[in-house]
Amino acid sequence: MSTSITVRRYLDKQDVRYTTTVFDGALENLLNKGNDRVNPAQIAKAVVLKDLRGMLMAVLPGPNQLNIDALNRQLHRNLKFADTQDYQTIFADCAPGILPPLGEAYGFETVVDDGLLDQDLIYFVSGNNNELVRISGYDFQLLHSNAWYGNAFSSIASSGNRNTQQGNAAKTASAPDLKKRLSQLEMVPKIPALTQKLIQLNTNPYAHGEDLVKLLEGDAGLSEQIIRYAQTAPYMKNTSVSTIRQVITRGLSYDVVKNFGLGISATRAFKITAHGPLGLQAFWRHATYSATLIHGLCQTLPRKQNLQPGTAVLCGLLHNIGYLVFGYLFPKEFAALNIAYSETPDNQIIELEQRKFGITHTELGCWLLDAWSMPAELIAVAAEHHNGGYAGPHREYARLVYLTDILLKQHNIGDATDDETSNEFLQSVGLTRQQLNTALEKTIQGSNELDNMARQLAA
Repeated sequence: MSTSITVRRYLDKQDVRYTTTVFDGALENLLNKGNDRVNPAQIAKAVVLKDLRGMLMAVLPGPNQLNIDALNRQLHRNLKFADTQDYQTIFADCAPGILPPLGEAYGFETVVDDGLLDQDLIYFVSGNNNELVRISGYDFQLLHSNAWYGNAFSSIASSGNRNTQQGNAAKTASAPDLKKRLSQLEMVPKIPALTQKLIQLNTNPYAHGEDLVKLLEGDAGLSEQIIRYAQTAPYMKNTSVSTIRQVITRGLSYDVVKNFGLGISATRAFKITAHGPLGLQAFWRHATYSATLIHGLCQTLPRKQNLQPGTAVLCGLLHNIGYLVFGYLFPKEFAALNIAYSETPDNQIIELEQRKFGITHTELGCWLLDAWSMPAELIAVAAEHHNGGYAGPHREYARLVYLTDILLKQHNIGDATDDETSNEFLQSVGLTRQQLNTALEKTIQGSNELDNMARQLAA
């Protein structure tokens, strides 16, 4: 028998490059010990389970054994090992007892041991008794973008217990594990020196423009970015500026320039993948458009809203800084999240994060911003920018960012979880739909300049 037709069709449909290799001996020996070409930890194997809700496929490394009690605790289910007759017709194109670990291809809900995410290469049975398929670790994650991930439900069995389906004692469940790991960090990511100085300037009632000029001109790269933005931003009234001092006095205000510098400098602490819908390029595209649109709306808002334009711009730039924290602290899990969101962009990101990892970018953002003593307005926005019903402190900033995210989502920018807002919500913000549409149109007209700036910031 050759490779299962289901496996071949699925891999071809997903445009995954793969090779096959033949092995000698029993499959069980290969799973436990590997051979001179294959590390057993790189082999993904499947175990089929069932309960009243239906069947589920657990995918784990070759030498590992399943701890079904731990998995049930993690998934809040009552799973048991399925009988062969429960699934033999599903794997009709495979040799008896051979289960390719591609749950989606065979219609199974799937949970994957995240130990497999560490591997550059993954091997799995092809459907043939003595044949393995080899794919890249990245493609394996791509194929399982809709799966649950965990590290609580399997472990390497002792030599005297390899033939049982009972693993060692459970470890901490994956979902709360990230929160636990976060709580166990001895220190938060180090705040950039310039960011620290700008925060101090922000809280100094005696600070003035020359103090800001001196700070920013000491960082040539940041100064150049602010000047270029001032020269090309859609809402600038005077573009004939070539120095930070001119930007403050002729273009952007002291408050906006200070917070713009604060927002850009703060992100320098983090290096994450540039690619994907949650990568650095997407982050900066969303941030620059959001800050620009907010800057424009602040010029339209009635005075009674009492928003500080610079603070609002800062919220636009950094409300999603939690993604940078996620990618920096937990790169393996963030890679899986990035892939999952790219495959199912209609999913609500908060729900996806919570389901897969038990922690969200909003929580991570708040954790960092609070530790860095960032403005309370920004911390509130980082926590509540997906919540249109937020009525707590600094709600005027959170509602404005929530609104701009919805507007930008119309142009496939950002991660807004809602599609539209009510007239009552707009009234509470103090804006009309005509004002929103005008500001959005003006922002999008500057897309070439904003996209170029985002690319430079992500470089």
